[in-house]
Amino acid sequence: MKRLVLLLLFAGCASVSSVEGPQAKLHVDDGGSGRGVPVVFVHGNGANLNQWRYQLDHVRSGRRAVALDLRGMGESERARNGDYSIAAMTDDIEAVVAKLKLRRFVIVGHSYGGAVVAAYVAKHPERIAGAVYADSAANIKMSDEAAEKFLNALRKNKDGVVSQWFAPILENASDSVKAEVLKSVHETNVEALTGALNGLRAVDTVANAETYHGPRLAIVAAPLERAESFHQQVPSIRAVKMEGVSHWLMLDKPDEFNRILDEFLRGVDASESRH
Repeated sequence: MKRLVLLLLFAGCASVSSVEGPQAKLHVDDGGSGRGVPVVFVHGNGANLNQWRYQLDHVRSGRRAVALDLRGMGESERARNGDYSIAAMTDDIEAVVAKLKLRRFVIVGHSYGGAVVAAYVAKHPERIAGAVYADSAANIKMSDEAAEKFLNALRKNKDGVVSQWFAPILENASDSVKAEVLKSVHETNVEALTGALNGLRAVDTVANAETYHGPRLAIVAAPLERAESFHQQVPSIRAVKMEGVSHWLMLDKPDEFNRILDEFLRGVDASESRH
């Protein structure tokens, strides 16, 4: 009996290092066990799954939690067909959750990852027990000419452009978080970065987010609020604001972020147990 219990415990903590996606081998961090609804974390553009480390460590005490590196980012391979659209990213998530046999889960997306989450929940609502948007991207209005000028500048001098672009949204971050964020972008293939960024213009993130009517939450970096912010564009989603943080709020104040996430997850667990 004791041996069986140990085997079950180890099975619950099993880690899958990679999953074959439609166009790239995807790096995956899978672990944790418990009765809580599983959680899938999706990082932002030019980022990697390690930016969710505080959340993964925290929630795995009572539930399974998975994070993946999107194609062309972190330790995942570049897309063989060069497709870094939002639709392509949602296909990658579906490949991961299918391989890991996740029937229903909460999905959490940061920044660009929030737009990916919105597209995923619109396409696969049957899998979603809840959706969390962490300082999520929303709809972007930019002309083709302006977009091409910016993308070309990134291709020519990625580190220099990103350093200036990210400076305001990293203002409240510690030196270590700033260094981590910029290092991750530096290590991201420029075509993955620009392809993902350009792909944001081709989707209606607001419409996607509004198609799902289950439990939803926006966690907002209050110092960066604007009229164009996700929670302003999608006011139907409850928003909780964090003060004194940068755009990378889950790294700046992980304990506070985790408390907010815990409250949401408790509500989802209770809702799922009634069905």
